[in-house]
Amino acid sequence: MPDANTRKKRLPRLLLRLLIGLLFIILIWVAGSYWLLNSQWLPERISQFEGIDIRWEQGASQHPGRWEVEGLYLARKDDTFPIAIEAERATLSLSLLALLRGELHIDALDAHGIRRLTVGDIALEAEGQLQVVNTTLSRDTLAIPNVSIAITNGRLVRLSDQATLVRDVNLNADATLDKITPTDTASGKLNPNLLAALSAQLQLDAHADAWDVFMPYLNAQPWLTLEGRGALTGALKLGAGVLQPASRLILNAPSLRLTVDEQRLGGQRDSPRWLIADAPPPLHTATGKGKVRLAVKNDQLHFSTQLTDVTLAETTRVDTHPYAAHAELRLSTQIPNQRLDRLDPPTAATLALQGEVTRLDMLNRYLTLERNETSSEAPNGVKNSIHLSGHGQIEASARIRESRPYDAQLNIQASQLAADTLGFIARGSGSLNALLLPEEIIEATLSFTEATLHHQDRLLLDDADINIVALSPIAPEKALKEASATLSWQAARLPDISVLQTYLAALLPAPAPLQLLSGQAASHGQLTMTPEQLSGEAHLAGEGLTTRWQHGDQAGTLISDMQLFLTLQQAAIDGSALNISGTRLSWQAADVNQPNERLESVLVLTDGRFQRRNGVPSGQFELEGSVHRLGFLNAFLPDAHGLAIAGEGQLFAQGSFREDRLQAPTRLRINADQLEVTFLDYLATGRGELTAQLDNAEQAQLSLGIPRFDLKHQDDDNPHLQGRHFALTTQTERFGDVLVSPQPEHFTTRIALPITEVPDFTRYNRYLPEGAGITLLEGEASLASEWLLEGLNAQGEITLRAFGAELALLDQQLRGDVHLDLHLTDGDLATRRFTADNSFLRLENVFRQSEDGTLDAGWWVRLSMDESTLAWEDPIRLTSQLRLEMRDTGLLARLFLARARASDWLGRLLNVPDIAGTAQLQISGEQISLQDLKLTGGPLLLLSDVTLAERSANGALYARLGVVGLGVELEDSEPALHVFQPRRWFEQWREASRLLSP
Repeated sequence: MPDANTRKKRLPRLLLRLLIGLLFIILIWVAGSYWLLNSQWLPERISQFEGIDIRWEQGASQHPGRWEVEGLYLARKDDTFPIAIEAERATLSLSLLALLRGELHIDALDAHGIRRLTVGDIALEAEGQLQVVNTTLSRDTLAIPNVSIAITNGRLVRLSDQATLVRDVNLNADATLDKITPTDTASGKLNPNLLAALSAQLQLDAHADAWDVFMPYLNAQPWLTLEGRGALTGALKLGAGVLQPASRLILNAPSLRLTVDEQRLGGQRDSPRWLIADAPPPLHTATGKGKVRLAVKNDQLHFSTQLTDVTLAETTRVDTHPYAAHAELRLSTQIPNQRLDRLDPPTAATLALQGEVTRLDMLNRYLTLERNETSSEAPNGVKNSIHLSGHGQIEASARIRESRPYDAQLNIQASQLAADTLGFIARGSGSLNALLLPEEIIEATLSFTEATLHHQDRLLLDDADINIVALSPIAPEKALKEASATLSWQAARLPDISVLQTYLAALLPAPAPLQLLSGQAASHGQLTMTPEQLSGEAHLAGEGLTTRWQHGDQAGTLISDMQLFLTLQQAAIDGSALNISGTRLSWQAADVNQPNERLESVLVLTDGRFQRRNGVPSGQFELEGSVHRLGFLNAFLPDAHGLAIAGEGQLFAQGSFREDRLQAPTRLRINADQLEVTFLDYLATGRGELTAQLDNAEQAQLSLGIPRFDLKHQDDDNPHLQGRHFALTTQTERFGDVLVSPQPEHFTTRIALPITEVPDFTRYNRYLPEGAGITLLEGEASLASEWLLEGLNAQGEITLRAFGAELALLDQQLRGDVHLDLHLTDGDLATRRFTADNSFLRLENVFRQSEDGTLDAGWWVRLSMDESTLAWEDPIRLTSQLRLEMRDTGLLARLFLARARASDWLGRLLNVPDIAGTAQLQISGEQISLQDLKLTGGPLLLLSDVTLAERSANGALYARLGVVGLGVELEDSEPALHVFQPRRWFEQWREASRLLSP
């Protein structure tokens, strides 16, 4: 029993001792844990674990392994993948056995008031809590079976630059990280399978900057930047490091700006040559209300940006220039969805724009192509540009790959559209459609309706439909060789042809022989352009066009219809070559004599090839057609020679030129059905042939021949004379000077009229002084003439022969043959004065007619002229020293002495044969005067001064026949005889007469 009692007493004491021991142990734990938690000994010992840093400000432990601490800092130290958490307070459960093994194993961590959660370079600062369980945290091992976080009013910070990425963060997230060695201890590199061990899901509401959130995702698009702040919401689910379907991240920004860097958009290779050093490409900015979205759909990771009420602008170094408003812009890109660390950055994107474009001039820089000035293709630099202006609606889309446009399209509808290139300005309503093909070819169409075309303030076309289609590789090097464009216009109207006078004047001498005065024309055509050449055709047609022709003092107005068909076979863009073979010009004009009849002229340029080398133009041409206005040749003829050509015929021309000079050989031939040639004061007409030729650089010649011609004095109303074998040649040895000004001293003209029939001999009365008493009455004549005109100097020969011609001398009539031979030298065309030495007039087979019949038959006289001066006037003026020869004096005696006619014995007495003599002849516009007349023959001596005027003879004569002398004074053809000292009387009369003469 004592043993039993003893045992009963010992049990309570054992229990008491055990309780005291436990209390002692608890007291020791409490005191020890307090000391461990607040003396920093424990965190320092744990921090000695490799890769671990842990601190807290103070703490308490309610049971072993579970501590409540304040100011907790727990970090995994690793330069490659650091992780750290800072919390105001936390409940921490650590595995003591793991601590004894030198490892940090967190059984549970419940942190409140998170100051900062850091993963890598990103730190989260927020209000909220973080829970983790069964977490192993060491340098070699990282395992987080479960982590959950719930925060409010947080912000996400990038530690490298302290930039706030996201603010006002509200986040609920759960994540799992399978056990993994995060970094390679030997190399220090991050384990590529780290993300494969991560799974998570989260709900996010925040305020974020688009640049900070999305630009890292778009870093493969160096041409694109995205800026703007807004509300960021998201629901993301991550499985084994891969975003799961329905994951999304959305930013709604009241003001979002998307910027495209044009210089980077082209890539580095084949950078556009329009990038001028002192004018780099601008940044294109789109600003508006927008949404940015990142989502997973159909195993693809989609990124999109949508902006509304967008303003588009160019931003340069100097200023910002808006060019579109009230637009909508969409940007999207996508990549295959895979593990986040294996995502390929997006290299392709799609842009779409729709809205109102306010400044089309923003497209000008893309329509300017400047060749490198140092390239062999354009040693002096060549710039082609089109300047657009206006406003309208724009719709555009583009796909971009590898920072380069892949395909794109642009559509602009403009109520007001203007295009300016090289001074030509087209205005009207129109459209611009452009397409970039995947083959890196741009196809663009610029269309105008009801458009106008101006050039240097001159209206060229109105009411025109203009269409331009351009095709060009996007690469500038290829564009310089392969680009092409087609320009076409339809239903165009040229309101006033006078605007073309400026362009025509550049091709004609001054003053221009042709002036376009008024009239309208219609036009259509098409031109195809490449970087090397231009080709196509153009049509111009007008009705009732008024033009003015002028040559010297002659001018006229012509109303005609005209059609021009310009064939542009080839035209080098650099101006080095031009081929317009096949060009056709036709015009119709009313005949002056028959207004209802239309005369049509047609010219066809069968060969027209022109070149320009080293700035020097040259070319070859062949021309044929029918011409109704040959007066265009008058610009090359000397006015002083009175040369002018008119008429119509078939034209053929072939030649070449260099600079402004025709080259030899150049030929022009005209087969004229009706040819009119004026020379001196005469007009010759008929069917003939005209040729012009250039034999060498300075020697040119124009020749024409009319086998059968009509001839008249230009001021003569008498019928034309008829003749054969008319020939005219004018030539110059100074063709270069003629092109500048056709001065007469540069020309030599030869004119031949070998056979001319004069059916009415009386027409030459105009050349005789009216009232002189000499009148041509009847007869036919033939005329032959040759002229040589050298500058203003002239010489010629005129031969007139008339058989059976009748003429009146005072009151007497004669009939006989006339032979006049004029040798004109030292002529002055300005005054029309000639030297007529060696000329002669011969009358043969002359007889006097009277009521009694024919008398004095077979008489003849020859008048030879020396020291003669002839003024070719109407009537002519002649001063000459005459040498006379005549058969006898009988006819003269009976002409001037009525008694000789009435008395046979007196007539026989005064009839002395073989007479010779001299006289001073003067023919003026009023009279014919014979002074110092001296005739001798046999026993006869005759001295006389006689003037024929007012149809009567006045003067005096002295005649000595043998030893008998006689004086006769004529007053109004009435003779008075003086027989007493007749010689003395005559000398006294002559002296007194000369004293009274002026």
